[in-house]
Formats: sequence, C-alpha cells, structure tokens
Amino acid sequence: MNLPFMDIFKDWAKDYDTTVEGHDEQYHEVFIGYEQMLDEVALHVEGTVLEFGVGTGNLSSRILKGHPLIAIEPSPEMRQIAVEKLGIEVLEGDFLRYPKLSHVDTIVSSYAFHHLTDSEKATAIGRYVEDWEHPKFVLLDTMFESPAARQDIIDWATAKGYSDLVEDLNREYYPFTSTIRSMLEANGYNVTMTQKNKFVWLVIATK
Repeated sequence: MNLPFMDIFKDWAKDYDTTVEGHDEQYHEVFIGYEQMLDEVALHVEGTVLEFGVGTGNLSSRILKGHPLIAIEPSPEMRQIAVEKLGIEVLEGDFLRYPKLSHVDTIVSSYAFHHLTDSEKATAIGRYVEDWEHPKFVLLDTMFESPAARQDIIDWATAKGYSDLVEDLNREYYPFTSTIRSMLEANGYNVTMTQKNKFVWLVIATK
C-alpha cells in the first residue's frame, strides 16, 4: 500500500467526522447520504467481518451491533479515535499487510479501497480469496463509470473552486467500475454495483 497517504490521515483524523457530516463544502457531495450508506453496508455483511481502513469507526460501530469484527487501520491517529469510540482493539495494518486470520466471512471497506493502485487492488482481492476461500465483499467507495465521467467530475469541482477535492481526485487511485467488476469476476464472483451519490458506488460480490 502507498503509505505516503499516512501524512494525509495525520492531518485529517481530527476533522474527519466533521467532514463526513457535510460541514466541509468541498466534500459535501462526496458524503451525501453517508449515514444511510453505512447502514446499508452493515445490512449486507455476514458472519465474521474483516474491515480494512476503519478510520474513526463509523461503519465499525454499526457492524459490531450484529457481527464479530476484526478491525484494521494503518493511521495511528485514526486508530486512536476508533479505539476510543468503539472500545475494541483496532489492529495496525492495511489492505496488503494484515495478521494471519483463520476465518473471515466478509471483507468490508468504506471510502478506503482507492488508496491502492489498480495492481494492488487486484493483488489484495486475490490474497483474500486464497486466504479465506471466497469471502463476501462489500465495498463502498468513489468510482467512475468511464474516463469521461471522471473528467466531468474534475471539471465540475474545478469550476466550483474546490481545489482540495480536485487535488484529491488527481492524487488517489479511484477506480473505474468496470475495473473493479472485472477483478472480482475474474475470481469467480457475482457482482452487483449501485451508484449511491455523484461519487460513491456500493459493490457487493458473492460466490
């Protein structure tokens, strides 16, 4: 995983919950329907859940109401907030660096899978399939249907003067929906994808 992103987490951890609540105008559209989306993600998980990139624990708190959760977060600042909020152990690690686990039923992540390059995404999915015999995937993240759709969003954000958002869109590895679908289908999964707002898609993959 590209750990230079850790510096961003360090600065963002204290303000993350305020941002997802819609108080940062630049990211307002990214987080429209945030609470409802997390509720929906939690409804789709099954059995023992492994969550990568728990952040400040907003999705984790929902999952814990009904499922055993293994929580992994690379950022010390985010991890500290999540531990205080959830009252559970949050393991240090990331999508490609995690402890040996005997059993996982569902892999879940929200607003985090884009930190991996496409090559790393494919590697991660392959590892999970091998490690846990085709777990269910529930992924919530910014994605684009095409290069043109991506450029339209960048042009919109530029016209709005959202320089931080534009920088984010150009820096991170937001995937195309077809790329994620192909990676999962190549591993034998049936995939459903639903757009939840201008930016975010919900991916559910089962075998």
